[in-house]
Amino acid sequence: MKEAGHRNAWPGRTGSSVQGLLALTFVPCALLLARFIYTRSLTYSHVLWNLMLAWAPLPLAWLATRRSPQPAISRCLTGAGWLLFLPNAPYLITDLVHLRPTGQIPLLYDGVLLFSLGLAGLAVGITSVDWMERGVAGRLGQSMGRAFALASLAAAGFGVYVGRFLRWNSWDALIRPAALARELLGYAIHPIRHWQAWATAGLFALLLVSAYLPMVSFTGRSDCDTPG
Repeated sequence: MKEAGHRNAWPGRTGSSVQGLLALTFVPCALLLARFIYTRSLTYSHVLWNLMLAWAPLPLAWLATRRSPQPAISRCLTGAGWLLFLPNAPYLITDLVHLRPTGQIPLLYDGVLLFSLGLAGLAVGITSVDWMERGVAGRLGQSMGRAFALASLAAAGFGVYVGRFLRWNSWDALIRPAALARELLGYAIHPIRHWQAWATAGLFALLLVSAYLPMVSFTGRSDCDTPG
């Protein structure tokens, strides 16, 4: 009975997490709407598309870890899609590079807008990683779950670099896989030559890990806290 109670608690925690993320996402949306109304300008309107993409990993993580019976290949494909779109969530942090005086509204307002946007993206991203870690841990053990989470965060850090500086999108891996592979192969073969790129990717990965580990430590977890 104790195990069943924990297993039934998983959907409740999931719903609570989504509600909190929606509330967090509402902040930059409200600030952006107020900015549109006050300035009659569409400055920063592009972040709405980025915000929508930032939410893509969450439903994919849910599909990959839900308890309903599904073939292993289906879980693996959904998990691969999750990893592919995961960098879109922390990518919102890099939208701070667009912060500059516009003369339309105080710079501090725009700073808060972009900061809240990055915070929402970071929260969505690490929540989806948490769900995936729970799913992996439920099948392969907690050590494998944590290793999977850290590896995913490192990959997301590199993905943020690829998106911000190389200007590739997640869907390019599906529609232009050969071109993307050719460009990224050079970074893998000649890491010393591209040390600045790897250092930047490592910086993003460090940020993600430093945000993720305190979160999972604060929320706590037991062996039964995983989707079965």
